[in-house]
Amino acid sequence: MHNSKKYITAIVSFFLILISPCVNLIAKATQSDTSDYGKVFVTRWGEDRKSAFSFSFDDGFKAQYDNVYPILEEYFEFNATYFLLPPFLTEQLPGIWRYGTWPMFLEMHSEGSELGSHTLYHPHLLQLPVGDTLTQNTIHYELYHSKKMIEARTNYEKCITFAYPYAEHNAILDSLASLYYESSRAIGISPNHYSLSGLEWHSLKSFEVIFSEPRIVFEDDLDELYNFMNWIENSISNGTWGIQLAHEVVPFAQLGDLISQGAYNPISNEWLILLCEWLAEKSYDNLIWIETIGNITKYIKERDAHSYQVLSQSNSLIEISLTDNLPDNIYNYPLTAYISIPAAWEKVLLIQGSNSKVYETFSMDTMQVLLAEIIPDNGVIQLFDYTSTFVEVEEKQPADFILNQNYPNPFNPTTTISYEINNSGYVSLNLYDILGNKISELIAGEKSAGTHSVLFDAGYLPSGVYTYVFSFEGKYQSKKLMLIK
Repeated sequence: MHNSKKYITAIVSFFLILISPCVNLIAKATQSDTSDYGKVFVTRWGEDRKSAFSFSFDDGFKAQYDNVYPILEEYFEFNATYFLLPPFLTEQLPGIWRYGTWPMFLEMHSEGSELGSHTLYHPHLLQLPVGDTLTQNTIHYELYHSKKMIEARTNYEKCITFAYPYAEHNAILDSLASLYYESSRAIGISPNHYSLSGLEWHSLKSFEVIFSEPRIVFEDDLDELYNFMNWIENSISNGTWGIQLAHEVVPFAQLGDLISQGAYNPISNEWLILLCEWLAEKSYDNLIWIETIGNITKYIKERDAHSYQVLSQSNSLIEISLTDNLPDNIYNYPLTAYISIPAAWEKVLLIQGSNSKVYETFSMDTMQVLLAEIIPDNGVIQLFDYTSTFVEVEEKQPADFILNQNYPNPFNPTTTISYEINNSGYVSLNLYDILGNKISELIAGEKSAGTHSVLFDAGYLPSGVYTYVFSFEGKYQSKKLMLIK
């Protein structure tokens, strides 16, 4: 039998350690006004950058996989939008003329780049009849079937962006494009405003760098590079969204041969690398947010349509509902937002849906805030005071037992808790919620020396952070586990 005196001491110790967080929470509640907790301030651009920029490349050329992909994604971790002509992509090489293959572009897509539509056959759309989706050589047919062919290749992920062939469009064509796509890229010298509406979404302006001849040595292209950088600098200053329109990219030594084959205004690898190095510095300085046209489209529309409601607020937990009333199968991109919290919170655990992350907090104006990523209509946002509620004081491991962290953690809905005791004795293992309420008694009885484990099924509990407390021979230790459903 266990030593009754040690057992009583253990119970008293448990009680003291469990109520102490609750006492702290009550003390904070009497000192703070919760009315300002949970306010959400969505930033103009993702990651709270000053401006935005998108790379876009047309037609689906093999050179985009051979050269653009390794430069942008592998070296700089930039994503791009590739506007495809689906019938011209083959399953393998040799392909059609200089076009690439589906596996090439699907690989780039798997790494975060976007596959947009550039119609089926790159016609002059303004010269085609409006038609319908069943009649070839009509506007509807070109817009609809190029979209569907791309979606069939991407596990039916929505293709939401479109680029007008030859950048030709008018108000009627814009209206037709709006039936199938969330945004459409045209051309124009000015960057795009940070807030758009109606058919503005279907006349997005993009800048195409036109190189002057002759292009004999690489230095001949530097004037265009510096002019383009100045254009982006102006976009940064005005807080706008710049889009680059480009086609093929090859090493400078290959430009002459490529132009002789009929390539339109190609860019050199060396030119693109210098541009990316410069953009990487701007990104590091938080001046520019580089994302695909589709993701920036989602961000702006979600940002402008969002609303939130504080469901509950206290000094221990804040719950927020965030919605945008947009189709969730498309508009599921995370918004960057400042969220106000109690001044005493130094770290915050944010749980939304299956996502969880711990954020550092800081002062902004007169509020304590965190800068977080939250998704509209993706479940209630729960904010916990990670500092005072969940962070344990570092304890010296008792010499006569070892309590391991549960695995996996986070988990859904089962996890294993293991421990090791040096000699036989009475063991207890209990689970508590964040307020110190006992939820479950997992172990209570005599155990032999050695390693033991218990499988805990939390299928009946809501998502959240819980504490498990282990006791043996008058000593105890506690750890946190996180359930995410």
